[in-house]
Amino acid sequence: MWHGRFSGKPDKLMQEFSESVSFDQRLWREDIAGSLAYAKELLRIKILTKKEFAEIENGFKQITAEIESGKFDWKVELEDVHMNIEARLTQIIGDAGKKLHTGRSRNDQVVTDLALWLYKRCVEIEAAARELGHTIADRAEELIDVIIPAYTHMQRAQPVRMSHQLAAYAGWMADDAGQLSFQRMFTLTDFPLGSGACTGNSFGVDMGELSDSLSQAADPRLRQRRSVNNSMRGVGDRDTAMDMLYVCAKMMTHLSRMSEDLILWSTAEFGFITLGDAVTTGSSIMPQKRNPDACELVRGKTARVVGHLMQLFMLLKALPMTYNRDLQEDKEAIFDATDQTLACLRVMKLVFSKESFRVNRKRIQAHLDSGAGYMEAMNVADWLVMRGVPFREGHDITGRLVKYCEDHNKRMMDLTAKDLAKVDKRHLKPALLKQLSLEALVERKNVHAGTAKKQVQARLKDLRRFLQG
Repeated sequence: MWHGRFSGKPDKLMQEFSESVSFDQRLWREDIAGSLAYAKELLRIKILTKKEFAEIENGFKQITAEIESGKFDWKVELEDVHMNIEARLTQIIGDAGKKLHTGRSRNDQVVTDLALWLYKRCVEIEAAARELGHTIADRAEELIDVIIPAYTHMQRAQPVRMSHQLAAYAGWMADDAGQLSFQRMFTLTDFPLGSGACTGNSFGVDMGELSDSLSQAADPRLRQRRSVNNSMRGVGDRDTAMDMLYVCAKMMTHLSRMSEDLILWSTAEFGFITLGDAVTTGSSIMPQKRNPDACELVRGKTARVVGHLMQLFMLLKALPMTYNRDLQEDKEAIFDATDQTLACLRVMKLVFSKESFRVNRKRIQAHLDSGAGYMEAMNVADWLVMRGVPFREGHDITGRLVKYCEDHNKRMMDLTAKDLAKVDKRHLKPALLKQLSLEALVERKNVHAGTAKKQVQARLKDLRRFLQG
């Protein structure tokens, strides 16, 4: 590749140390698509003849068939996907293959390949996020009448419809999918092809035409003539990749929080749900165990994806302009982060499937009937406010009522008029006893984002529209 400058060969250890073809070969489709777009431009500016362009097209068809059939010989000594494909093209068609790299550098080539690859990966991950959102929304609609405790500080706070909490999860997926939709289009802006090594192209290629061809290579419906405005930035930054990894890290954080809730809900202490055999495993020593492995692995892989984002930040933070070989380290982070995110979305869809996500209604009701956490307390405070008691005073009265229950080992639902009078005869009237139900408190939250049944159902309909995109 550079025999004119060097008389010797890199040491075998150096070849193995510096190669990237073992992982960047997955860019082969994008590399061929970018090369064909560039070949068209070389034809337009008469660097290539029509005969040579046809030879290049046919050569790439043969290479595609070889790679798809597993017969392509990837060579470490050729370093990367770009040189492997170019070398094979030249081997097949001769001198026309040698012309293809005219005015082009691997620096603008690799960023172009990544942009095309990231577009397709955005499409896949966005679709998976929307599918997971719909699956969770399915469960939410089925469980509209199931009430569970909501927690703050991991202590029981107020009653909530399980569907309301599930809708929150689905809402995360809708938002993440929306951001991916934007990110998908952003990957196809600022195409760097034509930037050369770092200062541009000497042969007058039309970067707008290149961008248009590349956009259509990613998606035939697109027509987008936008190329990078600065050649140094075009080859020297990885902003699109960082943005993509940020979305993945955020999405994985959402999946991890869902997983943590499901892990807790499936414990014997909670018992709200039982996760199915498809997403759980047993113990090697304890025959009674049902371990929530799918959720635990999602939680664990989140650290991996967030770590890849941090890796990319650290990779870029001290790089001088423009391209440096350090940037070869971006691809494994990008590939693995997106692979893990896509896999986790698909696994969580399985977790939330009707077969795997089984709700233990009787166990939940037993938790509510226990009175633990005194979640009815908000009913008391609200009832007092509705009768003209200032909230802070009502808060104090309610707190004293809760303490009375604790001291006398009573549930709030067991209180009598005599009990209320012992705490505050002036304000706590017998009529309050009819209001001490969790269902009443849930229905009282009749605001746009609240837990009243009609509001939750309305928001689920809105959510479906968002998930449709």
